[in-house]
Amino acid sequence: MLSYRHSFHAGNHADVLKHLCVMLVLEKLTIKAKPAIYIDTHSGAGLYDLVSAEANKTKEYLSGVSKILQYDGNNAVVRRYQSLIKPYIDKEVYPGSPVIANEILREQDKLVLMEFHNTEIQNLKDNVRESNSRGKIAIHHRDGFEGLLAISPPKPSRGLVLIDPPYEVFSEYQQVAETLEKTIKKWRVGTFMIWYPLLSKRAGIKSGESQRMRQKLASLDVKNCLNVELCVDNLQQDCGMYGSGLVIINAPWQVDESLADVLPDLHKLLATASEGSDDQKGFSVEWLKQEIQAE
Repeated sequence: MLSYRHSFHAGNHADVLKHLCVMLVLEKLTIKAKPAIYIDTHSGAGLYDLVSAEANKTKEYLSGVSKILQYDGNNAVVRRYQSLIKPYIDKEVYPGSPVIANEILREQDKLVLMEFHNTEIQNLKDNVRESNSRGKIAIHHRDGFEGLLAISPPKPSRGLVLIDPPYEVFSEYQQVAETLEKTIKKWRVGTFMIWYPLLSKRAGIKSGESQRMRQKLASLDVKNCLNVELCVDNLQQDCGMYGSGLVIINAPWQVDESLADVLPDLHKLLATASEGSDDQKGFSVEWLKQEIQAE
């Protein structure tokens, strides 16, 4: 579980979807003057060198953030994400979720970043040190699942949790659902964003496990549960990870509308030439549970 290094995958299509969603939700939370908190259970290094040997072994950023920089459409959300990451890409680095969150959050807000990997935790500390002059960022070298449960409910209580484990270990799918069930009992007003991979049959027993986890999350005692998916490869090609998705629990008002508006442009940018031949639509935004949307 501790062998995963996101530096091999930084800036890929999954990062684009995930970080754009993080941006959208945090923008919603910061409309009001009240302070908010951002909690990242699997923070990684926070910043990734795109000219490193790791990044260029896979070159996944070429089919992800590099295409975002080529966007010339009119969607305001894509434009904001493009503007957010461009200063970093110009320096040949890509900002992970902790850095993106820090760009959006205000002085009155807090960030709690957790990372268990011995090398990545030091990289994370180094990469956010300069931006933490006022001490609004707390960094914990600990297991993110255990850490989230331990600090819940946090202060302030308005906030977003990003949970995006590597799912290297099969049990992590179950661990996500179990941790959230316990956490929500303690912190009912938080917004929880859970990233998951969409895997082809090449993944063996993991294929389809994200969909089963998604069903478990939808069955939790929450007011609303939104699901977002983006497929970039033709499933029939047995391509491994053919897309990714996010479950957003207690999604802020109108986030679903913003995502429904942005996904067609993302799909057009990021999908491979063969993806359109698949029976799947390529993207979706759907309510798994909808009672009263969080304000």
